[in-house]
Amino acid sequence: MKKERLFYLDFVRAIAVVSILMTHFNARFLYLTPPMPEKAVITTTVSNIYIGAWGVSLFFIISGAALMYVYQEKIEIKKFYKKRFLSIYPMFWMAYIIAFFYLFYTNKMIPGSGAPKINFLYTILGMDGMVAAYIPTYYILGEWFLGAIILMYILFPLLRVGVKKQPILTVCLVIIVYVLMIVYVKKVNVSIIILTRLPEILFGMLFVQSEKKVNWKMAIAALLVLVVNEIISPSFPEAIQTTYVGIASFILLVYISYWLKFGLCINVCNLISKYSYAIFLVHHVIISEMMMTFDLTQISREYSYLLFVVICSVIAVFAWGLYRFHAYVMHQVPQLFKK
Repeated sequence: MKKERLFYLDFVRAIAVVSILMTHFNARFLYLTPPMPEKAVITTTVSNIYIGAWGVSLFFIISGAALMYVYQEKIEIKKFYKKRFLSIYPMFWMAYIIAFFYLFYTNKMIPGSGAPKINFLYTILGMDGMVAAYIPTYYILGEWFLGAIILMYILFPLLRVGVKKQPILTVCLVIIVYVLMIVYVKKVNVSIIILTRLPEILFGMLFVQSEKKVNWKMAIAALLVLVVNEIISPSFPEAIQTTYVGIASFILLVYISYWLKFGLCINVCNLISKYSYAIFLVHHVIISEMMMTFDLTQISREYSYLLFVVICSVIAVFAWGLYRFHAYVMHQVPQLFKK
């Protein structure tokens, strides 16, 4: 029996998608010499953390919540991994091939041609974005987050067992692992390691497991956390701030979603959620290629907002096309085998 969609998950996912689009758009102004953050769309931070880190945190929480919602009663491991594989890899490979040929044609060279050929295995597995900062790869799209999501899917059945059978012990173990990662991992970006994101994933799972609605007291407490963190601007690692800011933001957004559950908002959020993975795959390349054609040092703040709207429109078209192409291929391939 198909479960009812949870609007609050679609709502938070839509917010997270927009925040990631803003992140990579605004980054182009932050990397200018000198940086021009005044041209950024809306903001580059949320409660003293980078907006990209904020959006990613929401995605981890949503992912944990959505998986737990679907597999709360039972999970068949073989079917679970097959479904996760088909939900991730075919569309990723299609998007990669299209982007590969486009960049090969426009740049007159093979993307990542300096990397050892054996490293293309990282691309096939969707892990090239995660390791690209440390070894040469053929990375084009997907970023480190794709690799982290894949690892999260691998770990989810184990986390689910812990939540269902020993929730308190599971929480304690996750906190211990989290603290060890924050304290002892120094040579790599600790935020991209899936073990550091376990508290966010677990929170999403427990939130759904508890089936508890966010009341106004919880919403105010979450808002206070965000406001206080913004005001005092603590100097300790952003990875720690991201964890509690992300969780507080999720709680507040869930509460807000209760007041926005009406026709237009539901349809818009459902639409963004439906195409969110396709948007994630195409957005970075499109933002990079389109903004490269503008002199960003000369455009006004108003012009940057217009440019953002235009780029988002192009992303929407390509995401829709990728989604439809993927659906067509996934329908036709089984038919070929049957014939």
